[in-house]
Amino acid sequence: MSTHYKTNAKQNKPEKVFKEFFLFDKNIPTNSSTPWQPFTDVYETPDEIVVKMSLSGTRSEDIRVVFSNETLTISGSRSDTSPREKICFYQVEIPYGYFERSICIPKPIDTNNIQATYKDGFLDVVLPKAEQQTSSTFSIKINFHQ
Repeated sequence: MSTHYKTNAKQNKPEKVFKEFFLFDKNIPTNSSTPWQPFTDVYETPDEIVVKMSLSGTRSEDIRVVFSNETLTISGSRSDTSPREKICFYQVEIPYGYFERSICIPKPIDTNNIQATYKDGFLDVVLPKAEQQTSSTFSIKINFHQ
């Protein structure tokens, strides 16, 4: 369940018009059932496809990585652990609650050697290229480094 905060913050008029017209603020959920999507980079090297996702403040045990049918799905939940009572917000940009991101991987992957590492707030998933794609579903263990 996503947490959506009300704010009394003043927003400059051009920014507000821009956001309302273009739905620019798509990463902040519009209701509690909408998962938010972490910022993600996907790039290819000669031997692998790498997915790097920004998940600062998320515990590694709250992240799930699954590869199925040429799609990598990363999901989980981030909780607001702030010890302070919140009376009034002046700015709200950090999303909390359930997140999910599915990424189509356009090349055959060696599913037996997919590796995921979570360090310094970033999840790195390395998908080695293969000659032929297998059609099974794989849950990937995340290695946590402090």
